[in-house]
Amino acid sequence: MRKKLVIGILRETKEAERRAPLTPADVEWLVKRKVPVEVESSRERVYPDDAYRKCGAKILDKFHRASLLVGIKEPQVKDLYKGRIYMMFSHTTKGQWENRSLLPACLKQKITLIDYEKIVDIYNKRLVYFGKFAGLCGMLDSLHYFGKKLEWQGIKNPLVHIKPAWQYPSLRSAKKAVEKVYERIQHQGFEKTLSPFIIGITGHGNVSRGAQEILKILNPLEIHPKNILRFVEHQKKMRQKIYKIVFLREEKIQAKNGKGFYFEEYLRKPEQFESNLDKYLPHLNMLVNTSYWDKRYPRLVPKNMIHKLVRQAPFRLGFIGDITCDINGSIELTYKSGTPENPVFTYDYRKKKYVEGYKSDGITILAVDNLPSEMPKDASSEFSRSIRDYVYQIAIHGAKDITKHAALPGEIRNAVITQNGRLTANFNYLKKYC
Repeated sequence: MRKKLVIGILRETKEAERRAPLTPADVEWLVKRKVPVEVESSRERVYPDDAYRKCGAKILDKFHRASLLVGIKEPQVKDLYKGRIYMMFSHTTKGQWENRSLLPACLKQKITLIDYEKIVDIYNKRLVYFGKFAGLCGMLDSLHYFGKKLEWQGIKNPLVHIKPAWQYPSLRSAKKAVEKVYERIQHQGFEKTLSPFIIGITGHGNVSRGAQEILKILNPLEIHPKNILRFVEHQKKMRQKIYKIVFLREEKIQAKNGKGFYFEEYLRKPEQFESNLDKYLPHLNMLVNTSYWDKRYPRLVPKNMIHKLVRQAPFRLGFIGDITCDINGSIELTYKSGTPENPVFTYDYRKKKYVEGYKSDGITILAVDNLPSEMPKDASSEFSRSIRDYVYQIAIHGAKDITKHAALPGEIRNAVITQNGRLTANFNYLKKYC
């Protein structure tokens, strides 16, 4: 008879991280199915230790028997348990410099590393993610801080009545607050200098859907990018409405040689393409970035584009919600990640310098790399539902050699980065970082 694995819920060590990979309710579900669970004690976790204890888990300072360890963010190398199975967002698969010590440590300590980000279906669509909550929280925060920036500039606006995501007890209460702001927009509108109020959105994935879920409450009217010039000219009196543009790939990116945009060609030779957003940025009030990016691809908003555009009139862009938060990445102005309490900084493009907060001329940028932690209970509940069955199947099968265990779902076997002191075949490209 195969021996079940004991599941361990890791204590998160990243600053301001309150999420949990498994909720007490899902721990109770596992315990009822005779799968033992240990929990590292934590004062920061959104669910108190007692909630897990009441559901049948053992609360410990250090794991005793647990060999399948589940967490959210990557632990510090010094805290790794040798020879265990880890499920987490490792932030290693792009060769991220800040985590380059983690892969060699996993290899040396013969850790089996399963990365949530790589649990995908046959179409490479992610099955385990927090992206929706990054979008939800990022849009709430962006609307709030843009409202505060405008207020500092002496411009009255209804957005100041939206609070940052972390100040709401639940997603439901946040949405009710946004509904009230919609009523204010209908009755009071925006000042003439802001009208028409246009929000541009890049990306079509889970993050974008989360951001648009909040924006939908404000009942925006969608406009096409090609109509933006004429629209801004003729709709200045439309003060009781928000407008949105969701940019398609071919509207964001163009070939450097002037030929048409072909996605297959873009994937093969991304260096032959460049951003096309300079046509639209001057006419937006706010840009919300939710697009995936890595170093192979052109930046959507390079600094030199901003420097060129601001010398021309008009230039209305006052805020960028960089929800993707790639440092010096797609939005080159994003030079660091903030925290929920201090999430924004401003790029003064005239003086070419950064200022903390929003009380400065220039473009204010929101950039936080763990936005879903601002709504830890709602985000944890949805995430726990998405991984519970995977965790159960690994534990119940007593699986240690994950990649070769035919009883496990293919999406789990293919998400293993390290095993038995080696990189798996899917991730051999990471050798140069080990």
